[in-house]
Amino acid sequence: MILLSGGGTGGHVYPAVAIAEALRRRWPEVRLVFVGTRGRAEEAIVPKLGFELRTVPASGMPALHDLAGQVRFAATLARGIRAARALLEELRPAAVIGTGGYASAPVLLAAVGAVFPRARARRPATFVHEQNAVPGKLNRLVGRRVDRVGVTFRESLRYFPAGRAVHTGYPLRAQIGALDRAEARRRLDLPAEAFVLLAFGGSLGARTINRGVAGALPRLLAEPDMVVVHGTGRSSGAGYDPATDTAALVERAGLSPEARARYRPREFLDPIGDCYAAADLVVCRAGAGTLSEIQGVGLPAVVIPKRGLPGDHQTANARSLERAGAARVLIEYPVDDPQAGRIDAIDPAELARLVLELRADAGARQAMGQRARALHVAGAADRIAEVIAELLG
Repeated sequence: MILLSGGGTGGHVYPAVAIAEALRRRWPEVRLVFVGTRGRAEEAIVPKLGFELRTVPASGMPALHDLAGQVRFAATLARGIRAARALLEELRPAAVIGTGGYASAPVLLAAVGAVFPRARARRPATFVHEQNAVPGKLNRLVGRRVDRVGVTFRESLRYFPAGRAVHTGYPLRAQIGALDRAEARRRLDLPAEAFVLLAFGGSLGARTINRGVAGALPRLLAEPDMVVVHGTGRSSGAGYDPATDTAALVERAGLSPEARARYRPREFLDPIGDCYAAADLVVCRAGAGTLSEIQGVGLPAVVIPKRGLPGDHQTANARSLERAGAARVLIEYPVDDPQAGRIDAIDPAELARLVLELRADAGARQAMGQRARALHVAGAADRIAEVIAELLG
């Protein structure tokens, strides 16, 4: 039995799903159990894919200056570790795999420090996968205690003890790149000859992208063959409801009924592989998972990195693609919003200009897609399964 923990957002859930698929290919009868958090992306994703899901208390780490938040986080983490230890005692997994996110913290901390009553020798093998070039705090911490660390980028190896980390690449689900365009458009009810723009900001949505796309729609949909598939994201309860906010902006855009019919919003893009296969161009964030997926399918992209993340890793990721000629980059900037306060934004006119420029240049899009595909490291999930097999002997 193998336990996988990763969640909070799709960016942490989907690598775990890809690894689970590879493990099942290797060991068809193995029991795979996911551990996540109630009310997060994994509750919508994991059971639908036929995997067992358990939950433990977990939350995100607040800013250092938020003392009350730090106290609440510490209390939740302690409860999560206790719950994770109880789960480990119940299930006795041969291996524990973490891919980051809220639930990974208590599960990995419990696993690397677990002492099983009457079975001390049965401490599970432990593996963590780091998706980003600059590892997060949790993975840096547990990376010193787990048996192996898999990294997406070779430059991440230096953050972990010598000999413990291995370059695996980013694990992609089997559905990514498995469908041809005609079938994907049939499944999604998209016109066969349309120019399809796919825009999304992740499972929880990205206000910058949502508002930029909504503001750009009048110019984009003025092109009669343009169809916009827009993944707005689902509300996380954090003061921003992406679907409702976006719908209000689209309503105010004054689109004609014909143009409005060519705008296809969805809270959640599932299966995302169908959407990639149907698309001519992508507008997206610069997380390692998203960029690995568009590299895997060879799609040109307009990339809008999120500012202010640890190590500014999304900007670094985006600039790397830009230097390779695989993407155009649009940088967000701070603005004052009457309702939300200080937020980040992009110029919708600039987004529309970039999209329409690429729409008009099929040669440039083809070259960008080829360069994106050349950056892809294939077979990552199977390499991780091989590492797990080695750990299990």
